[in-house]
Amino acid sequence: MPQKLKRYCVTALALLFMCISALAQNSFEIKGRVTGADNQPLEGVSVKVKGTQNGTVTAKDGSYRLLAANGRVTLVFSSVGFTAKEEAVNGRNNINTSLSAAAAESLDDVVVIGYQTVKRKNLLASVASVGAKDLKDIPINSAAEALSGRLAGVTATTAEGSPDADIRIRVRGGMSITGDNSPLYIVDGVQVENGLSALSPQNIESIDVLKDAAATAIYGARGANGVIVITTKSGKPGRMVVSYNGFVGVKSLAKRLKVQTPYDYVIYQSERARGSSTDSATFARNFGTTWDTLSNYRNVSPVDWQEEVMGRTGIMQTHNIAAMGGNKKITYNFGYTYNDDKAIVLNSNYRRHLLNLKTDYKILNNLKLAVTARYTNTDVLGAGTSSDQGTSYNRLRNAVKYRPFLSAAQDIDDADPLADPNVGNGLNLVNPISLANAEYRRKTTDVFNVTAAATYTIVKNLSFKSTIGYDQQKAIDRQFSDTITPFAIIQGGRKAIVTLDTLDRTTITNTNTLTYSVNGYKDKHDFTILVGQETYDLRTERYTSQFRDYPTFTSVNDALTNTSLANKFAGFPRVNKTRYTSLSFFSALSYAYEDKYYFSFNLRADGASKFAPGRQWGYFPSGSVAWRAKNEKFLKNVNFLSDLKFRAGFGTVGNNRIADYLFLTTFRNDGGLYYGMNNEIVNAFYSAGLVNESLRWESTVNKNFGVDIGLFKNRVNLSVDIYNNSSKDLLLNVPIAPTYGYTTQLQNVGKTTNKGVEFQISATPVRNKNFSWTVSYNMSFNNNNVEQLGLNQKSFFPAASWGVSGQPTDYIIRIGSPTSAIWGLVTDGFYKVSDFDYNTSTGVYTLKAGVVSNAGIIGPVQPGSIRFKDLDGDGTITLDKDRQVIGNPLPKFTGGLNQQFTYKNWDMSVFMNFSYGNDVYNANKIEFTNGYTANSNMLDIMTNRWKVVTATGQTAQYVNGSNQVVGIAPDQLAALNANATIWQPLKSAGAFYPHSWAIEDGSFLRINNVTIGYSLPVKQLAGLKMSKLRFYFTGNNLAIFTKYTGYDPEVSVRNSPLTQGLDYSAYPKSRTFIFGVNATF
Repeated sequence: MPQKLKRYCVTALALLFMCISALAQNSFEIKGRVTGADNQPLEGVSVKVKGTQNGTVTAKDGSYRLLAANGRVTLVFSSVGFTAKEEAVNGRNNINTSLSAAAAESLDDVVVIGYQTVKRKNLLASVASVGAKDLKDIPINSAAEALSGRLAGVTATTAEGSPDADIRIRVRGGMSITGDNSPLYIVDGVQVENGLSALSPQNIESIDVLKDAAATAIYGARGANGVIVITTKSGKPGRMVVSYNGFVGVKSLAKRLKVQTPYDYVIYQSERARGSSTDSATFARNFGTTWDTLSNYRNVSPVDWQEEVMGRTGIMQTHNIAAMGGNKKITYNFGYTYNDDKAIVLNSNYRRHLLNLKTDYKILNNLKLAVTARYTNTDVLGAGTSSDQGTSYNRLRNAVKYRPFLSAAQDIDDADPLADPNVGNGLNLVNPISLANAEYRRKTTDVFNVTAAATYTIVKNLSFKSTIGYDQQKAIDRQFSDTITPFAIIQGGRKAIVTLDTLDRTTITNTNTLTYSVNGYKDKHDFTILVGQETYDLRTERYTSQFRDYPTFTSVNDALTNTSLANKFAGFPRVNKTRYTSLSFFSALSYAYEDKYYFSFNLRADGASKFAPGRQWGYFPSGSVAWRAKNEKFLKNVNFLSDLKFRAGFGTVGNNRIADYLFLTTFRNDGGLYYGMNNEIVNAFYSAGLVNESLRWESTVNKNFGVDIGLFKNRVNLSVDIYNNSSKDLLLNVPIAPTYGYTTQLQNVGKTTNKGVEFQISATPVRNKNFSWTVSYNMSFNNNNVEQLGLNQKSFFPAASWGVSGQPTDYIIRIGSPTSAIWGLVTDGFYKVSDFDYNTSTGVYTLKAGVVSNAGIIGPVQPGSIRFKDLDGDGTITLDKDRQVIGNPLPKFTGGLNQQFTYKNWDMSVFMNFSYGNDVYNANKIEFTNGYTANSNMLDIMTNRWKVVTATGQTAQYVNGSNQVVGIAPDQLAALNANATIWQPLKSAGAFYPHSWAIEDGSFLRINNVTIGYSLPVKQLAGLKMSKLRFYFTGNNLAIFTKYTGYDPEVSVRNSPLTQGLDYSAYPKSRTFIFGVNATF
């Protein structure tokens, strides 16, 4: 265990036991069971000794156990949605009781919003929530996973399947074109970068997602993309309650791509190696055979490289232990979580330690102090499969395209005897096991966070709160690329390379608020006035070094610890230091009349250092109104209607997520050499870009209308929201005149719109003595469009940059289209024999007059060549005139269905999520079906390709030295390929050009999670001094229904919002089976 972690553990434990020693000692034991009016057990009911802070909460089966000073006390039973009840003990050790439902069940819980808490029933904004009860049934290591498909208007997409994969959360799709669309995270009142990644799900009390300006405008900067407010668990007065939550699981590759067999593989390699004659000498030497004896390969055992590299059985485990308790002066909650994930890909592992302590002190009757401390240590091992660079760096391609058999006397991790170190295109394949062993990457991240909040009640109804947060993150990334890795081959001259990267990030936040609140004035008026001020200070420092030319056979340890063995790359080391500060002032006013008419108004002013003086301040107002129609006289006696509320909101939110110092001229040195004085070559600095002192805030105007309906004592709850958002002054890199010396400049020129509808419904259809069934369903429709770009600019073309050098751009952003659209050629099958004239004397095939020619894209056009549509009708395929939008990666709608069942001591939950109408850019399919690289395997769909060799080994078609297509007679060639379903593999760079065949329907329905649990009866736990013991079994990612042919349709490997939906070299997702235990003492 790291020394830093040990120190934090010792400190936290000392504080814990100090808290425990302050508790009173009790000796009279009372236990029992709490049920509802229908005799069903109630979980989470507060059980307290009247007049004290001594208490506990009931377990899943309704059981409780506590110690009192004597047998003459009175117990108070209370729970949200139920009428509180008192029971005199009178010397009894066993007390069972039941609670009656309150008139407005489930509406009295609160939501954290805008620096204050609001009763959910009084919300004026669009807010979606996940609580501790929702998280407890999901054995996950990141709470972000729990948001996927569970909340209307919120998407949580895992970029790939690695244990530390980035989970991108988007609220209502996001509005910025080139900026960051991530939401703002608030953890216990403090802004935190990527707030969910450093928290244990077992320590989270609630997650509230604020979606419209009525809720987000008061957060100002970065509120344009929604706000995720996270509240961690606090201690409760009473005896110390210790809980353990743990699970162990096995993981396996959820899907494999089907590739050619050894026999089909060598058939194509023979075809590829041929010219005008029979098998080439190289083919015969490599494979030890000719066409006549290729049938010997029918009996060769295939090697499943996907299984070898990505198919190991992964073992994951998580253990969480927590202790909470307290008295009337102090409460505490201490927790420790350990995650360990041996992932499915060779040499990839993930390990994490999380430590948290949260304490609340009542110093005086009018002064409270809350302190939270968290420490997280994450260790990620493995290079994975993904790369943000081109084909050469694609690790996944080796596991799919590598030769599917072993040569005689070759071990499974031997170097490939067919590998050519001087291959012309630089894309030679490497034994995937050897490659995995030749790459080392270890990324260690330490995060330490402290939050302190003091609340002082000045006079009745008037309070002051000051919160300070300190967040420090340090990440160290060490990478070693040995001689056979693509990085070493391309960048290091086939010598090992080491990359060392250190990132330090420190954030200090201070928030001060003054709140005046009156409830029930003359039994009609409720109002709150809040004013506040906030400062934010983010400092980032990054240090990167790269070393090359290590001696051959240098070990990983020697390379990382002794960089003197190597030479530095030109331009390294690099040091980047930035600082971003902001100062904010805000105010909020809310008013309610007779619990029927509601009004609120917020205003925030933000000053940010990202902009030049005179441009730093942004002002963001918002307002909302609501009408609780249920409380009108004409609906009072409509008994089936529990609640009916209409709400409307309008507001402006800001976004400033751009790099620092863009209004200043900055200089950089990438190691380039330039001519200086007297023609001497010197290092030189150059301007990093053309500055723009006029840059200002992006702003978004949000309009939202919603209705909330509760039926049958809130057994059924429905919320519907309609929104219409428009953004302006979007920050875009705009093309400028070359006379400036630069190609683009960042300017405020863009406009987008974002519209949608959201539905969220929850219900309890059945609830009786032994059985209950609850269900929640959500669906979200979202549509966004680009309304304006730069001056006289109609479109621009981002590139995903996944293929070979010279690959054309494959995305388009244009006015009137979505904020991400896939751009390319339109596939039109393949050329047939009938498209050509045939010269019987020379055997030459010539494309007929009037038949569209692809020659400018793929080279000589042959029968069986891929064909593209001629969109402009000029008879020739060109990139300039024959490309169009071929895919939209943004779904038409998304949603999820969650069902929970209980039967006596058994419980079960089934969760499914879905997406419809989005396209996936399956670049893997283009890569895995071309013949650009020699000796590479292909997907099995290419087995039925257009053939150029007859069954007897005769060359049926080839391109001669004059680029003429020569072949056998048309009737013979057509008969040979009568059953062909796909073109012959391309061997030119045109093989990587994007076209519509690679765009697939990404719609899916996933059975995401199924859990079955059993809780032991209270009677069986009495002797164990436990209040809860539950065992459960969970299956994750059990099945997916989709037309997508790749590994998984829920994928997007590029971070840019411009190039969404790309599937290329993504770490495949796994299927997991888990056994877990929940225990409370």
